[in-house]
Amino acid sequence: MRSGAPLVAGERIGAVHIHTQASDGSGTVPEVMAAARQANLSFLAITDHNVAMTAQDLADDPPDLPIISGEELSTSAGHFLALGLPAGWERPKTPDDRALLAAAGAQGAFRVIAHPYHPRTPWTDWNTSDFDGMEIWNEDAVWRQNNVLDLLIALLIYPENDQLAMVRLARTPELNFAKWDELLAQRPVVGMCGSDVHAKTKLSHTLFIRFPGYVPSFEVAREHVLLGPNAGGGDASRATGAEILEALRHGHSFCALDALYPSNGFTTRVSSAGTSGVPGDSLSWAGKGRISISVPAGASRPLIKVFRDGRVIIEQQTWTVDEPVPGPGRYRVEVFLRQPGLTGWRRWTLWAFTNPVYVTDPAGASTENFTAR
Repeated sequence: MRSGAPLVAGERIGAVHIHTQASDGSGTVPEVMAAARQANLSFLAITDHNVAMTAQDLADDPPDLPIISGEELSTSAGHFLALGLPAGWERPKTPDDRALLAAAGAQGAFRVIAHPYHPRTPWTDWNTSDFDGMEIWNEDAVWRQNNVLDLLIALLIYPENDQLAMVRLARTPELNFAKWDELLAQRPVVGMCGSDVHAKTKLSHTLFIRFPGYVPSFEVAREHVLLGPNAGGGDASRATGAEILEALRHGHSFCALDALYPSNGFTTRVSSAGTSGVPGDSLSWAGKGRISISVPAGASRPLIKVFRDGRVIIEQQTWTVDEPVPGPGRYRVEVFLRQPGLTGWRRWTLWAFTNPVYVTDPAGASTENFTAR
């Protein structure tokens, strides 16, 4: 159950929301990079608490594993990630969420609400729209939805199969999806998955263990970025951190629980007349259209759900979908696979979700700001 499938052309796989020794993580930047290589990642977004990355941290930034410089800012309303901050950026000395969102935005940062329904640090200021995305999946928050028995089973499995143990704890973040659909009705908001990895569990004020480790955490939920044909000078494997961040900013991505089954090759495309788009794209409605979805054939039979404007319009147990769509709207996809093994009880488990494809009515007002491919 390792997440080691080769990269698909035009796709980069990474982990977003990572902590190091600069805040409350256990590893150095070189250690995190080594773990990322072991987990077959091809980009990282490091976001320590209230401290920006330094120029020295970013000095070793190889093209096959670019680092997106970020920070997780603690505010009066919760936490948010600021991705793409310049090295050494100093946050304003205020806890006010709106002031901090504005300051990060002034630096050109991509701002993502972190763990919006975390039981300890939820986001509370939904009256502001001064952010660009939100975490739909956050590993730390998702695992906290489990009961004591679920946690005990995972702990018993972990020494023998860390990936299966972490998959056992996967739950669908229903509140996050509901809020996302509510926001999408107003404007484009990018949905992300956050590793929120620290590789550090405290046993006392001075003692801790590196659990769960960086490598197993990097192999669970990962962000798959869909790059255009010109990225990396025509070679997506050499795309820069700036190009990957730009794709994330426009929602050209999907999140997948690769520890359950590698999602390399999973595709979603909406077409209308002679134009088609992938997650994050926008196209005009031309009187008729179709949605095509493909799940890798090696996966167990999946449950595919297609949402239009927050409502399920297609629900099928199949590896491929090729169906007509009824008209303009925001089309996003959720895919579920059954848990493997005896203690999984064949429970349907969220495996992947996409950002929307925006199909707009050329005769009406458009809320999109993306370009169809």
